[in-house]
Amino acid sequence: MKLKNSYKSLKSNPFNVYRDPTTGKWVVVKSCQKSIKKKAA
Repeated sequence: MKLKNSYKSLKSNPFNVYRDPTTGKWVVVKSCQKSIKKKAA
């Protein structure tokens, strides 16, 4: 008997979460780009 995988690969999370330093609240933001590149300082 041949078995078949019943699960698909996971999708990337379209949201970013960060904490606002002034209020201390967590903020959820929907990403517009697939990947974010940071410039080297």
